[in-house]
Amino acid sequence: MAETSQTFYYSRRKLGIYLLFNLGLLALAILFTWSIFPDYQPIYYFALIACTLSILSSLFVFLVRMPLAVISSAGIKIDHNQLLKWSQVKSVERDVFKHFGIERLFLRITPQKIAGYKMSFMQKLTGNSQFGPFSIPLYAMSDKNAKQIEKLIRSHLTKPAVKSKPAPKTKTTVKKAALKKKTTPKKKTLPKK
Repeated sequence: MAETSQTFYYSRRKLGIYLLFNLGLLALAILFTWSIFPDYQPIYYFALIACTLSILSSLFVFLVRMPLAVISSAGIKIDHNQLLKWSQVKSVERDVFKHFGIERLFLRITPQKIAGYKMSFMQKLTGNSQFGPFSIPLYAMSDKNAKQIEKLIRSHLTKPAVKSKPAPKTKTTVKKAALKKKTTPKKKTLPKK
């Protein structure tokens, strides 16, 4: 049976707003560096290059569909990071990030252990922040997809484990098993003819 996966993308509308913001920033940078620092060409070129790079990167993200998360029965892959298996997930909580008075919703996924997991540069960078290394920005996707991804993740976490390991045998469990063997009568079988 083929494994099915569901891919969620960043919202085009929200990426378009980010692109327009960068275009406005470029216009303001050109205007202010020309009017305030007309004699300092390095400042003008620095502002121009920084804003142009920002516009090119936001244009690339707008034109090329970037996956936000890929969810399969095996686990979840956030952005282009390594797969986090469902058995490694300890908890998922919905949280709010407040920045300049704007509330931004995100899902924080807490793994049982991070040791042995290859983290990307961005995961290392956000590891000590409010987001954490395994977070899904719900504010960066459409409301419909945000509800759907949260429901899908929670459904994968509520599924029972495939098989749990039996409890380790201790002295008391060995004694109880021995007593049980002694007290249970053996079935008598008739000899075969």
